[in-house]
Amino acid sequence: MAATMTKNPLPKPPKPRTAGRPSGGAGLTKQRIAEEALAQIDEFGLGAFSMREVAARLDVYPATVHWHVSTREALLAEVAALVMAEVAPPPGRLIWKEWLAELFRRCRAAVRRHPNVAQLLGAQLVSNGSLPMELVEGVLAALSEAGFEGEQLLEAYNCVVAAMLGFLTMEFSPLPADNTQAWAEELRERVHTIRPLDHPVLTRNLPQLANKAFILRWDNGTTVPLDGSFERHIQITIDGLEAFARRVEAA
Repeated sequence: MAATMTKNPLPKPPKPRTAGRPSGGAGLTKQRIAEEALAQIDEFGLGAFSMREVAARLDVYPATVHWHVSTREALLAEVAALVMAEVAPPPGRLIWKEWLAELFRRCRAAVRRHPNVAQLLGAQLVSNGSLPMELVEGVLAALSEAGFEGEQLLEAYNCVVAAMLGFLTMEFSPLPADNTQAWAEELRERVHTIRPLDHPVLTRNLPQLANKAFILRWDNGTTVPLDGSFERHIQITIDGLEAFARRVEAA
C-alpha cells in the first residue's frame, strides 16, 4: 500500500505593516528624549548634537526618536523649552522691577548650568511654541504694571527679551572647538600689543577691560563670569524702562 504523502503547511502570510509607534522604546517620552539631548549638548557641545546619537544613548532606533520628535529643529526647540522651564519667577509676589530683575538672574543661572545652549536659546526664542507661555505672560504682566500698553508694551517687551538673552549669548558664547589654547594665546597677545597712539582710550583702560570686556575676551562666562557687569546690565535695563514709562505717561 502506497504511503500517503503529507503536504507541508503553507507559511502564514506576514501581518500587514501599520503606521504607528516604532517597536522598542516602551515608556519613552518627548521629555526623556529632550533630557538626553540636553545631556549630549552639555557634554559635547551644540555642534556635535545628533539625533542618531541621542537614539543610541537611549538604546532605541532613530525612528523611535523621530516618532516623538519629527526633526532636529523640533528637538532643539524642546531642549530650549526644558532649559527655560523654571526661569519665570512666580507671579504676584514681587513688584514689576524686582520681578524682571529676578527673571534675568534666573535665566542666567539656567544658562550657567547649561552654557552650551546659550547660542541655541537666542535662535529658539525667536519663535518657539514649546516654550512656557508663563514666561511671556509674566514679562507682559510686569510691563503692564509699569504702565506700558499698546505699541509701547510691544516695544518694551522686545527690549526686555533682547536684553535678557543678548548679554547671556555673548557671555557664554562658545570658544573655538579646535586649538582653543592657541587661539586664546593669540588673542591675548593681540589685546596686549595694542598701540597707544592708535587707541589711547582703550590702552589707558586695558587693565580693567582685558578678558572682562566683550570683544576683548579670550575666556567665556564658564571660567570668567561677568557677575558685576550683569548686575549693572539689569539695573541699566530697568532704569531705562522706568524712564521710558515716565515719558509714555507724560505724553
